[in-house]
Amino acid sequence: MQRLESEVARVTNETFYADLAHLDIEVIRQRKEEAERVEEMVSYARRITQGRLDTLGFDPNQLQSVQGEPDSEAISRLSSAIGSGTTPQSGFGRFVDTSISDRQIDEVEEEISALMARFTEQEDGGDAEAMLKVEQMLSDWRRVLFLAIDAIRAELVVRYRGDASMVDDLIAKVLQDDK
Repeated sequence: MQRLESEVARVTNETFYADLAHLDIEVIRQRKEEAERVEEMVSYARRITQGRLDTLGFDPNQLQSVQGEPDSEAISRLSSAIGSGTTPQSGFGRFVDTSISDRQIDEVEEEISALMARFTEQEDGGDAEAMLKVEQMLSDWRRVLFLAIDAIRAELVVRYRGDASMVDDLIAKVLQDDK
């Protein structure tokens, strides 16, 4: 599955965020929301990947029970946490506070698995090397997403400065959405 990757490509394509001056303000707001939604999913995927990288680098010998023996149950939980089949229901997949939906979390998990498979085939370094590549790709995606979001926000600022009534409309909309 490459839905997230295609969403990143769509939102970071210059046609999505360049030359916004001729668009209606609502269209620009929608684009900002779309870009922010995609960035949130990418950020979630990156946090999951970073957590798994930390787990891969964890020394199981550090998990000592009171008697000095390794805690096999804790080691087993760590092993399952880094597995590719992690789901939000397992307790490990949703260890980061996020506002994305369970469906989006599933999409992110599928995307991470697909990227891991792609990089595992390309690399001889195994899971750790592939996961490092995935984390780097996700970081690159975030960087270009922020550029797109910044460009869209800059156009909104220009619009708001040019017409103070838009700010009042926006405040009214936010207050209405909070009810």
